[in-house]
Amino acid sequence: MAAEAKTTSRSLIAISDVESVFNDEIVKELARTLKLPADADIARFAQSIRSSAINFLKEKDKLNFSQLRTAIERLYQLNTRAEDGNDRTARALARAVDAMHADVRQWLLSCNTPHHRNIPTATEILSPLSRQSAVKRFRLILSYGGRVVAGRKRSGGRRSRSFKPLLKLPEQSKRGRPRGEAEREFVQWLALDYVVATGRPPPRTAHYKIDIRGPFPDFVHRCFELVGAPTGNVTRLLNQYGAARRRDKKRHRAADRPVS
Repeated sequence: MAAEAKTTSRSLIAISDVESVFNDEIVKELARTLKLPADADIARFAQSIRSSAINFLKEKDKLNFSQLRTAIERLYQLNTRAEDGNDRTARALARAVDAMHADVRQWLLSCNTPHHRNIPTATEILSPLSRQSAVKRFRLILSYGGRVVAGRKRSGGRRSRSFKPLLKLPEQSKRGRPRGEAEREFVQWLALDYVVATGRPPPRTAHYKIDIRGPFPDFVHRCFELVGAPTGNVTRLLNQYGAARRRDKKRHRAADRPVS
């Protein structure tokens, strides 16, 4: 019997590609995998799995604290360089602003709502007429100011001084988003798609051997493949989800048990 093969990391598909990747033929393939009856609502099934795929891709695209901090530090660095009015440094900043991650943009806008400051556009940065005011405004958007700090001692005994910006960063939580959380949620969303399509809950266990894995695990594995996510841990995630369901059921039974 064949054992589950581990796959290497691949690039996730773009959210805009979900419709074409989960096209009508693929949806029919997934319906056959789940052995859906002939009168099943395929259109509703297609919509639900596409929504699950989009939700997963959105969760995977979110930046953690470290990534957000790195992005803001890089933008501040490029903005500082652009203060010299040079066309080359302005182009570098304009490109970075255009390519800014949605999470970074949303965070910076939320920090500056009381001041009604808008992030400058690439056009404002590139135009010699508006460049100076755009760069100055962006510095206020990126930081609260800063302070002068002492650096290393020079040969004469005096310490160098440098300016350290106080960047507008979110507070770092003690516990970040758990590793693999998006994948666990994807399994749960696909389980709900299964319930909607079949009218019954998915099995609580999944076998590691491919030829006896069963329709629901095969369906989940295929969906992971289609979004470009590694499939090596899918069976473990399925069994973890099944174990969590068993624990929930025990808790509900205990809560419903009459007190003597």
